[in-house]
Amino acid sequence: MLGKKVAVDLGTQSVRLLVKGENVILSEPAVVGYDPAELGITAVYGAAALRARVEEPRIQVGRPITAGSVADEQLVYSLIGHLLVRAVGRQRIFKPDLVIAVMSAMSGDDRRVVLDAAMQAGARTVYLIDSVMAGAIGAGVSVMSANGHLVVDMGAGKTDVALLAMESTIAHSTLPGHGGEALRDAVAARVQRVHGVTLEPHVAEDVVASLLSAGVHEERTLSVDAKIDGAAGSVTLTSTELAPVLDAHMRPITAAVQEVLGEAPVSLRDDVEREGIIAFGGGARLEGFERHLGSASGLRVRVDGDPLLSVIRGAGYALDNLDVLKRNFMYIR
Repeated sequence: MLGKKVAVDLGTQSVRLLVKGENVILSEPAVVGYDPAELGITAVYGAAALRARVEEPRIQVGRPITAGSVADEQLVYSLIGHLLVRAVGRQRIFKPDLVIAVMSAMSGDDRRVVLDAAMQAGARTVYLIDSVMAGAIGAGVSVMSANGHLVVDMGAGKTDVALLAMESTIAHSTLPGHGGEALRDAVAARVQRVHGVTLEPHVAEDVVASLLSAGVHEERTLSVDAKIDGAAGSVTLTSTELAPVLDAHMRPITAAVQEVLGEAPVSLRDDVEREGIIAFGGGARLEGFERHLGSASGLRVRVDGDPLLSVIRGAGYALDNLDVLKRNFMYIR
């Protein structure tokens, strides 16, 4: 096979790209910048799009994917085209094979948009793999075995819980819109309600990283920049006052785990009780996450060593097993 093999993790907040054999994973914000006054899309991508918005007021920035689903078809076409150029260049003799990881609950219509966008971008074959399956592979789960494996994929725009066995999803529960961004926004809303000040998104993310600790409510304080009636100011926050936000965020995730376990055949449930839960995705980096989920579920929880890259690593491994994808997921050639 002379064409390159390319994997993409098509996330809500970030998009990641891997070219097989090059041992490099590229990551950039999953945004497209464009001038709406121009016909079509003359676009810039990722961090360059965010810079362009600051430097050129006419530039608008949009997200192709929101909560794991297609938000703007034209931006999806533009982004995937850009990614293939990054991977293999504009001048190519041999077309590449492409594996794209998407949310397991993505609709059939949205999946067809992604497939068509990749084919129009110049792929030879395109395969879609559920991100929860890809992440499990990337975290070292043997998805081809008959044993049951319970995995939790906590992204920026969604959370997926799935029971996997024999290369298939036996049971799953998806929480669209319930991810790291929702937690950040909930923190900002709480601060606005209690203190009457506005936190910028990046400041709210710092608060999440510094003050929130799942299952551990020891007192911490943090002084952060904020806007008070439109003017610059600051506010001091405590971990105790934000604990209810974190508890509310964790409850649906725990419920989803219990729901999937409730649907599991007895034999696979026994496997899960022996092996525990494997978690990945940016949300799994939350301090104390494994303790909280373990206490609530009664199961041992392990977070992958590099949870941000689990999905793209797994999609890259899947490039070597395309026959598995043909049997279990959508593809086109």
